[in-house]
Amino acid sequence: MPLFRASAIRTLFATAALAISATSTHAEINADLGLSSEYVRDGISQSGGNVAIQAGATATSNTGFYGGIWGSQVDRNGDKVQAEFDAFGGVYVPLSERFAVDLGATRYTFHGDMDRDGDNYNEAFARILFNDALTLGTRYSDAYMGSNYAHRSLELGYTMTRGTFSIELFTAQHRYLEIDENVNYGAEHQDDYWQFRVGVGRTYNKWDYRFVLDRTNLGSDYDAGTTIQFSVHRYFNIW
Repeated sequence: MPLFRASAIRTLFATAALAISATSTHAEINADLGLSSEYVRDGISQSGGNVAIQAGATATSNTGFYGGIWGSQVDRNGDKVQAEFDAFGGVYVPLSERFAVDLGATRYTFHGDMDRDGDNYNEAFARILFNDALTLGTRYSDAYMGSNYAHRSLELGYTMTRGTFSIELFTAQHRYLEIDENVNYGAEHQDDYWQFRVGVGRTYNKWDYRFVLDRTNLGSDYDAGTTIQFSVHRYFNIW
């Protein structure tokens, strides 16, 4: 039986929204707008090497619940999808002075090509954080990118912050839990791949500048060799 049904994810979004609404005097809403030299998700280019406009908004409550939306331009080979819009919600729970857990879900949607509406999918995530710097997490979808096959990612990341500067080290294994000849990651029915990412960034006066090197062990057929991205985003305090 799939672990994460769409109804459960809708319930999570509704719960997060109600919690934030109930504590609106202690809630914050932040938004961002910016440009990225390329939109790369899970190590795979979603914009075909082209610049992408991106924007989002997040509401957070002192209860630990949060929710938001995010979007980016998309330019994928083989279809006419022009944009991706995601909705997410979750709860951040401190366990001690050093440890915390982050539980939630994301709804991914793709727009501009009616033939690709079936690519929309839900994904649940769970993360353990140490000092809000070291992160061990997993993501799971029971129907990834419209494939009707389960998919999960295991992630390990570390972010070192010094003043307004940060350095990120990240690796992940992305894997289909079952595959067929039409759903795989390349030759010989490969069901998984590895992603590695190194990033440096600076946040200054509500501007965020980021330089990222991403690499996977997939071939060029997936637009997932080595990619270099530079992004600039402006943040706004709405509430």
